[in-house]
Amino acid sequence: MTRSELYVACSRATKASGLYLIGDFVPPKPPERNDAVAMMFKNMRSERILKFSLEFPEESQEERFSIMFHNIQSLNKHISDIKCDKTFLPSSMISLVETWTKPSDNLEIEGFKIVHRRDCDDVRKPFGQIIYLKNDLKYENITERYEYSGKNHIEYSSIKIDDICIISVYNSPNSSFDILKRHINEVITISKGFCENIIVVGDFNINLKIKINNKFIEYMESFGLSLNNTLNRDSTNAKTQIDYCFTNVKDLKSDYFESLTSFHKPIWIRKHKVLTKFHFDETEDIRTNIPFNIEDVITDDQSDRMEVDEKFIFECYETVDKNEQIDLDMSFHLEDLKVNDPSDMMDIEEKSSSENYEIIDSNSRKILDHFLFALDFNNTTETNQISSQAQIINDLIEKSPFITMNNKDQSVRLKSKTEYSVQAFDSVYARTCTTADGNCLYSSLSIINIGSEKLTHSMRLLAVNSMINNSDYFQTLCKVLQYSFEEQLKRTAMDTIWGGEVQIQALSMALSHPIYSYIQFNSDPKNRHYISSNISLQELVDRFIKGTAGGHLKYIGYKSDMNKLGLCIYYNGSHYDALLPFRDNPQQFVPHFDIINMSL
Repeated sequence: MTRSELYVACSRATKASGLYLIGDFVPPKPPERNDAVAMMFKNMRSERILKFSLEFPEESQEERFSIMFHNIQSLNKHISDIKCDKTFLPSSMISLVETWTKPSDNLEIEGFKIVHRRDCDDVRKPFGQIIYLKNDLKYENITERYEYSGKNHIEYSSIKIDDICIISVYNSPNSSFDILKRHINEVITISKGFCENIIVVGDFNINLKIKINNKFIEYMESFGLSLNNTLNRDSTNAKTQIDYCFTNVKDLKSDYFESLTSFHKPIWIRKHKVLTKFHFDETEDIRTNIPFNIEDVITDDQSDRMEVDEKFIFECYETVDKNEQIDLDMSFHLEDLKVNDPSDMMDIEEKSSSENYEIIDSNSRKILDHFLFALDFNNTTETNQISSQAQIINDLIEKSPFITMNNKDQSVRLKSKTEYSVQAFDSVYARTCTTADGNCLYSSLSIINIGSEKLTHSMRLLAVNSMINNSDYFQTLCKVLQYSFEEQLKRTAMDTIWGGEVQIQALSMALSHPIYSYIQFNSDPKNRHYISSNISLQELVDRFIKGTAGGHLKYIGYKSDMNKLGLCIYYNGSHYDALLPFRDNPQQFVPHFDIINMSL
């Protein structure tokens, strides 16, 4: 019998009694010197079983600041491990990516508060982010964003603690290097508007063990940030180095340690300088998707979640999974695409305004659905139907009176609570509670133009019509922003898909007015963008002119519309609301920053 046959035969026996040999027993030959088993035994005798090549954080001291970053690969599955991990629990901050969590998951950790959380909307997917902070620490949410479009998937958040901005990043292995650079430039630029000390830590999915990828180190060095981890160390079980930390903070040390819960190794970061206490207004958990590129824009988004009040109280972008990128070879052919016959509109004049709006908006949705169907079916569509419907919508808006708080529809409710109230601004505009269903940008513009949300789909159609009529311009704009024009056009037409800077620019053109997008005013007296809650009206106007009133944005589609009355919306980082004036000819607070800066 061969060695293997003998092994199998003996392994099947349950006892030795009754066994006997047939023929002569010839012991198998000993293994050759290069036999795999012999080599293994040799290595086991000559090498240590475990090689402790990793450094571990020293015992925590109460006043020292430390960060734990980890690609956890399902927090819901490993939350009990985190709660019992004596390396994680002494940390000042715990930043986790690829959490795979749902909004219903209970992710509380005793002694920590959740200052940022982004979940999967429906099914668990390999993304999501959460940041815990020790209960006694104060912080500022600076900015956060995610992009999930086709193969590009990146998400980040920036939080200021003391005099340091900590930026946590997850970048998909399929994202292009240009997309990553654009987002890194964006978040570092914004963060440096608040403090010079920067820590960028993340799963970048760029393996630094491959020499050509050192270009990423060089790119980060252009911001004055150096790699804080030792080069060519393993950060994953595949012996790649794709998780690491960049910083310009002195006395900062970081390294990896082993994990039994993930393919990735956690990163610990320790600031050896004692952390000073400081005082900022504490913000609540926010979920944001900031859809813009920016140079020199300083954003301070500390808004809480939208609260809806049933009462009408005069007081003073939403995240949905992005659809997969679809690259279409767009062409517009003059083929008949009938959706509704002109006779369908015969009786509109005899109906009430409310019924008119509903009929027109229903037709707009049908036209957009046929438009999308034609794109998916043969990449071609006829645009006369869209143009004709756009004319009907524009005529209806033109007949509508100027909308204020006095003549809005009763269905439009008001925000019952503001995070930080500036009386001078709140005396001019009231913030509505726009429906949070993925259409909030378009619903807000509908409220501003007709006093209700009854032309939401029609606002989408106007934006689509504008993008088609100015296709050369929008193709250039999308190229600058590193978007696909065809994908952006399709997203504009789709129901419940949120809008960003491209769509706002299209709406500015379609409505022939500038659009002003406001965020929460800065409440920190130490910040140069701080706005006192009792600032005078004229002082507030002057601060807007000087560009020191915060990171509010303006979108100007046509230069000829620059001096027209701005259509005002409020953006809390994940949702748009309409801002309605209390009276005709309201005071204008013109934002300083024009992030598109490509008016026709």
